[in-house]
Amino acid sequence: MIDLRELLADRSADAVPSGDRLAEVRRRIAVRRRRHAMAGVAGAVTLVAGVATYVAVPGGEPAGPSTFAAGSATPSASPPASPSASPKPVAGGKVGPFAEYARGYRVVAFGEAPVSSKKVEFTWAVNAADVAFLTYCPGLPKYTSLDLDLAINGSDAGYTTVGCNSELHNDPDPYGGAPKGASIGDAVTVTYTVSGAQRDGYLPKIPTQGTIYVAVAEKVPFTQYPFPARPAKLAPPKPDGMASEPGTKVVHSDPADPNKPISTKLTWHRGYDFTVVPQTPGIYRVSVNDVPLLSGEVYDYSGNGPNASCRVKRTDKGDCLPELESLKDGDTVTVTVTAEHATGPWLAELRSEWQDPSAQG
Repeated sequence: MIDLRELLADRSADAVPSGDRLAEVRRRIAVRRRRHAMAGVAGAVTLVAGVATYVAVPGGEPAGPSTFAAGSATPSASPPASPSASPKPVAGGKVGPFAEYARGYRVVAFGEAPVSSKKVEFTWAVNAADVAFLTYCPGLPKYTSLDLDLAINGSDAGYTTVGCNSELHNDPDPYGGAPKGASIGDAVTVTYTVSGAQRDGYLPKIPTQGTIYVAVAEKVPFTQYPFPARPAKLAPPKPDGMASEPGTKVVHSDPADPNKPISTKLTWHRGYDFTVVPQTPGIYRVSVNDVPLLSGEVYDYSGNGPNASCRVKRTDKGDCLPELESLKDGDTVTVTVTAEHATGPWLAELRSEWQDPSAQG
């Protein structure tokens, strides 16, 4: 779904000339559609506000695949592996209602409880500093969500209340590091407590119907992630609506080596909009004058890749890219796109020509 309020806010802020309004709105709708698809239509649970740049962060060593008992971070009973067996991560498994592997993370522990209990607990053997949490609350009254407070070993985990609704999201949102009170090597108790409910505003009474599912996922090193099966044939990457706009350059990967850096020149006009459209898993980065502005990991063959935008007006003084604050409108900059572990073609759409008189004047 496209957030029309966000589009209207953009329109108001950007002061696009009236004759260009329809084309501009159409472009943004096309770009947002692709970006919403890439993000799994809002991700898992809102732990961190949406950020345009997807940062690639190495994680800890993952354990082999297994089934987990609800409320525990340890595997349920299973036949012991032979000494020569080497467990391999396998895509497509489930831990409770959640996908075991999603967007670079592996669910390692989960818990469940009826909403009427207003609390759910599980234990977690911490094995990574880069973690994500997921929530899922099926059976709630229509349009209702719960507010959940997280605690580690009975103490506040250091972030705001998260929501839980009846939509099952398998894409974890990164927490941004290990929660307060959880260190690698610890065995901790994770507690979610229902603190409120929402339906068009705060509800004075918390509903009692439904089930609460919560989980913790840990980052998996990129080279050890279980990617889905490669398609028999990869379609060439296709640009979206931004490619036809003035100031946009489309660059393609080297046909012989998709991991070869590709550079191009752009005229700088106080901002940028970068999108990478990959056809294979890989780590994709974009820099301007050797200043990194975008880094994203791609885990499938969907063609959805990372993107980053920054609109800087003269009064902003370059707050969103301080390393490039000295750039002036009209300067020529070098934009470089790099890829790691790519095994197929990609393209990148690069733009630094905002059609905003207040940004260029």
